[in-house]
Amino acid sequence: MPSAVVESHGIPAVETFGTFLDDLLKRAEAVKPAGTIDPPLDKSHFKQLLPQLADVLGPDLNAGASLSDLLKGQRNALIETAVRDTFSNLIATKSIDSPDFAKVWNLFDVLCILSDSEQCDPALLFWLIEELLDSQTIAGCRKVFDFLESRRERITAKHFKQKQLIILRTCNELLRRLSRALDPAFCGRVFIFLFQSFPLGDKSSINLRGEYHVENVTTFDTKPLAAEGGAEKMDVDVETPSESQHRGSDQRSSSRSAILDGRKQQHPEKASEKALDPDVLYPIFWHLQESFNQPKKLFDVAHFTTFKAGLESTLATFRSIKPEQGSRSKDKQEKQADDGKRTLKRKRDNADDDLATAFNPKYLTSRDLFSLEISDLAFRRNVLVQALIVMEFLLSLSQKAKSKLVGVTNQNKAVMYSEHVLSEEDTKWVTDVKDMIATYLKMGQEGPYFFRMVETVLSRDKNWVRWKIENCPPIERPPISPETFVEARSAASKMATVRRMRPMPVGSLPLDFLDDGDEVSAMDKFKATDRYELPDLMTFRKKIADDDFEIEMPTNSDTKAAAVESKASKTWRALRIASKYKLAAFDKIDSDDKIDAIFEETPTLETEEETADVPNGDAVFPDDRRPIVLVAAPSKPSLAEQLISQYPGTFSRAPSHITRKPLDGEKNGRDFHFVDQQAFNVMRDGDQFLEFSEGDVCRGTSRRVVETITETGKVALLELDSDGAQQVKDFGYSARFILVSPPSANTLESQLRDSGGLSDIQIQEAVKAAAKISKHASSATTYFYDSTVADIKLLGAVIFGSGRVGDGSATGDKDATMDG
Repeated sequence: MPSAVVESHGIPAVETFGTFLDDLLKRAEAVKPAGTIDPPLDKSHFKQLLPQLADVLGPDLNAGASLSDLLKGQRNALIETAVRDTFSNLIATKSIDSPDFAKVWNLFDVLCILSDSEQCDPALLFWLIEELLDSQTIAGCRKVFDFLESRRERITAKHFKQKQLIILRTCNELLRRLSRALDPAFCGRVFIFLFQSFPLGDKSSINLRGEYHVENVTTFDTKPLAAEGGAEKMDVDVETPSESQHRGSDQRSSSRSAILDGRKQQHPEKASEKALDPDVLYPIFWHLQESFNQPKKLFDVAHFTTFKAGLESTLATFRSIKPEQGSRSKDKQEKQADDGKRTLKRKRDNADDDLATAFNPKYLTSRDLFSLEISDLAFRRNVLVQALIVMEFLLSLSQKAKSKLVGVTNQNKAVMYSEHVLSEEDTKWVTDVKDMIATYLKMGQEGPYFFRMVETVLSRDKNWVRWKIENCPPIERPPISPETFVEARSAASKMATVRRMRPMPVGSLPLDFLDDGDEVSAMDKFKATDRYELPDLMTFRKKIADDDFEIEMPTNSDTKAAAVESKASKTWRALRIASKYKLAAFDKIDSDDKIDAIFEETPTLETEEETADVPNGDAVFPDDRRPIVLVAAPSKPSLAEQLISQYPGTFSRAPSHITRKPLDGEKNGRDFHFVDQQAFNVMRDGDQFLEFSEGDVCRGTSRRVVETITETGKVALLELDSDGAQQVKDFGYSARFILVSPPSANTLESQLRDSGGLSDIQIQEAVKAAAKISKHASSATTYFYDSTVADIKLLGAVIFGSGRVGDGSATGDKDATMDG
C-alpha cells in the first residue's frame, strides 16, 4: 500500500521538496540533453545530492536508518506527495511521443537514486509506472516497458521484497490488456521481464490451488445449417450479452445430443474408425473445448463418456484428411464463397465495432469456416496438442502414477485429486489415444521434429507439476565455502594467464644440429623419420611413468616443476595419438593426471570372443558400415550376439542406458549402462538419445555410444523394437534398418521356453513385442526398412550383400523378403 497522502498541500516541507525536485530535473536535463530513455542517470550526476536533500528535509527527517517508523512514514509521505504533484503535471502536459517526455524518465531515475539511498518508499517508482501504464495506449505502454527493461537490473537489485508485489500486479494488469495472439512479442517481453526479475522457485506465478479459467467458454452454433437462400450469422459478428449467455446455456445439452446422433450413423464396433461428415462433427468437435477448458469435469462418468466418443470421432476424421485435400466437396466450397460475398459488405461496415469490443481473439466457430479450419494442419495440431495435455492429466490419475506419490511427505492436496482414480480400462484407453495422437503428429515433413518438441515440453512440464505437488520445495544450491571459492578463482586465474613462449617448448625436437656447418649431415639429420613420423603410443607410457617418479620423489623443486611440465606435454601428445584409434578408452579416464586406460589392452568378453577365431585380428566388413538397427522378436541368445559370433571382429553391440540396478550376471558397459533417473533426464533433455522410452524403468540409446563404436572401426548393432526404430528414423540418423519377421506366437513361445532362462512373464512380453513388430511391419511404408528377412540364418548374408559372406544365398536390399 502507498504511504499516507498528506491532505494539505500547504505544508512548507512539501513545497520545498517540490522546488528541490524541479531543480534536480533541470540538472538532469543538462546532463542528458537528448530526449531519450538512455543513458540512465546515477548518483554521480548529482553532486552533493544527499547533503542537499538533508538541508531540504531538515534534521528531524534526515536521521537515515535510525529514524523511527513514524518519522520514516512522514518523510515518505512528504516525498511521495511532492513527487506525485510533479508526475501528474508532467504526464498532463507532455506527450509520451515528444522529446520533452524525457523529464518523466529522468524523474524515474531520480526516484531510483532516492530509493537505493533509502530516502523514499522503494515501491514509489512502480506505483507511478503503474499509473502511467493505465493512462497510455498499447503503443505508449511499449515505450514505458522499454524503460523498465533498460533499468531492470538496477530497480530489482535493492529492496526487491518491497517491490515484488507491485511489479507482479503491474505486469499482470498489462498482460490482461494485451492479446497473446495479436501481440505475442510484447507479451513475451513482459513474461521475460518477470522471469528475469523473480527467482526460479518463487511461488507468485504458481497456481497452487489448481484453479482453471472457467470463464473462457467457447461458443458455437447449436442450430442446424441455414437454408441455401438464408444468411447465417457468424460468431465474428457482435453479439449482445443476452444472446451470448443464451447460447452458452443451450450448448451442453444440444452438443451432447449431436454426439449421440453422430455416433448412431456408424457401427458401434467401428465408431472410432469412421470419419464423420464435417456438418455432423461440428458440434462434437467444439464440445471438446469444454473438457480442455475444465478437465475436472471429466471426473463425471457421463461427461467422460461423451468426451471419449467426441475425441475418437475427431481423431478418425483428422486421420481421414490428406495434407493436400480439404474436407468438403467443390460444391460446398463454392457455397462458402457465395455466402462470404453476401456478408462481406456488412462485415466491413462493422469492422470498427468488432475491434473496439474485442479483447482476446478466440477460435472462429462458424459452421461455414469449420471445413476450412480442420483442413489446416496447424489447426489440427493445435487441437491435438490440447488433447495430449488432457491425456497427461488423466494419466496422472492412474493407479500407477498415484503410487509414485506415496513417498511425498509435504503434499499439496489441492492438486492431488486423491479421491479420483482412473480405472484400468480407462487408463488403457487414454494410453491408446495418446499413442494415436503421437503417431498422427509425427506425420508430414516436419512432423517428427514438431512432436519431439511437444514431447520435450510436456516431459519438462511433468517435472514442474511434481514440484507443485510437493508444495514447491526451495530450488537452490547450497552455498560454497570461502575456501572452495578462493581455490576455484585462483585456478581460473591460472588457466587464463597468458604465458610467454619458451625458446624451445617442452616436447619439441631441437634444431641445434643445423649449426654444425656440414650441410649434408644436417640434412640427413633433418630427414630422420623420428622427426616427422607419428610416434608409437606405447613409447609415452614409460616416459610418463618416469615423470611420475620424479614428481613423487623429486631431486629438488626445479626438477619437480620440470617433470610436471614434461608430463603435461607427454600426456597431451599421447591423448592426441590415442584419439585416432582408441577413443572409446577416453570414457575410462577420470582425471587428466591418470591416463593409464589408453595404454591398457583389456578387451571385453565380447571382444575376446570376436577375435578368438580371426587370424591376426583380421575381420571382414560390409561395404556399408553405417550402424545397423535390428528390429526382431526377442531371442536367446540375442540377434546381436549371434552376428558377433558369426562374424568375429566386425560388429559391436551398442548397450542402452537404463534406470535400474544390474541383475545377476549383468555388467555395466557390456549389457547396459546403468544410470540413475536424474542422469537419464539430463541426457534426454539434452537430445543425447537416438531413441528412448519412459516408464517404471527408462531406457535409451545414446548417440555417443553408437558413434564411439563407429570410430573404433566396427559396425554398431542396435537391437530395438518398432517404436525405437521409428524414433531413430524420425531423428534422421543415418543407419540401416533391417526387419527380421517374427515367427508365429506359438512358435516363438516354444522357442523361448526351449532356450530356458526366461520366466513366463518375460516370455509373454516377448510374444507381445513380436506381435507389435508384425503390426508395425504391415503398416510401415515401403521404404522404412532397408531389408526384410524371415530367417535369422540369412541375416548376415543380407548385411554383406548377395554372394559376399555367409552360408547360403542372400538377397539384396529392398528385395530381401524370404520365406523361412
